[in-house]
Amino acid sequence: MTIRPTVLASIFALSLSGCIINVNGASMEPMEHSQQMLQIDASQLNALVANTGAGSLEIEGVEGLSNITLEADIYTYEDMEPNLSLTQKGSTAYLVADFGPRIGSGNSPYIDLIIKVPAKMKMDIDDGSGSIKISGVDADIELEDGSGSVEISGGRNLDIQDGSGSITLENINGNIELDDGSGSIDITQVNGNVTITDGSGGMYVKDIQGKVTIDDGSGGIEVINTKGLNIIEAGSGNLSFDKIDGQVSMQ
Repeated sequence: MTIRPTVLASIFALSLSGCIINVNGASMEPMEHSQQMLQIDASQLNALVANTGAGSLEIEGVEGLSNITLEADIYTYEDMEPNLSLTQKGSTAYLVADFGPRIGSGNSPYIDLIIKVPAKMKMDIDDGSGSIKISGVDADIELEDGSGSVEISGGRNLDIQDGSGSITLENINGNIELDDGSGSIDITQVNGNVTITDGSGGMYVKDIQGKVTIDDGSGGIEVINTKGLNIIEAGSGNLSFDKIDGQVSMQ
């Protein structure tokens, strides 16, 4: 009996497909978990500059705290060490927590961080991916974020550039400058002006003791109780506003 070429080709393709699955499966080695703790005297410091990669980031401002403390949960692979350091230069603390480029398939390594800082410490954060939660800080915050949710409760002037992910800002004692790519935006209780440039996603803004300016691509907009409202572009989506104590302008 003669086996036709099409049958042989099918058998060969099935065999090769099985090999590919085995190779990919072998590269999915289990991650290793370790923990590190770092601490630095903050008595002569007034700012924190942080460069963080993948992983969650939680920062808590604490009144009267004299140190910056860091707890890191590291998830990585054998022979792949993280870049993790907390150093001082002048009156500024510098935090690095990331990995170099990784070649190959499988889950990417990441570092989950919990940081405590003095409440009055200014922050400049450049983050890759993962959720961010900041609370208890009574200082200016600059944040550049790639992806992942952002929650900030407290703080003075905020300057945020965000790629994607939901954003929640509340109890801010200053102005907000927000440039967002996509994701929902929820801003409440701000003692200053709010300026939003947004790509897509719903927006809810309430109880602002200053003027609100919005340039939006798409998504619903709801604004309640502000001292003025300027809509540069509303894009697509419903627009509603109420209790505006000041001028309302739409371009």
